[in-house]
Amino acid sequence: MNATRAEEGQHLIQLYEGDAPNIMGRIDGQLAILASRAQTLLSLAGITITVTGFSGAAIARSGTAAAIMLVAGLVLVLVAAALTMWGILRVRWTTSMKPCALPEAVDYALAMRDRKTAAYSRALLLLILGLALYVSSVGMLLLANVGA
Repeated sequence: MNATRAEEGQHLIQLYEGDAPNIMGRIDGQLAILASRAQTLLSLAGITITVTGFSGAAIARSGTAAAIMLVAGLVLVLVAAALTMWGILRVRWTTSMKPCALPEAVDYALAMRDRKTAAYSRALLLLILGLALYVSSVGMLLLANVGA
């Protein structure tokens, strides 16, 4: 069972004995992990788009269903990339908040982390669906060439 954000914040403050730099550094580390994983999602999206430039026309010529899956897959991959850039990689500094007490600062940083984590989960799901459609369209191209 996961702790609520408030419970997590209280736990961090207790665990690090109110040491704000340590607490915020821990959360910044989690944000860095999300940024790193977001870069991986963007790399996969970029590879998909690049490969489509080379093979997209051949896939589309293999049939209407393959063309529809290819386009749908690419749209999902592009939406995943956009969500990754806007929801995760968009820069918001944890230090830009108004001065406040440590519990409020921790809650603000955890809320930012949670929003970026949710965006990552959505982007990952869209990327997986997009890649599944894309690979299905490639499969249709390969199957169309079996009888040729």
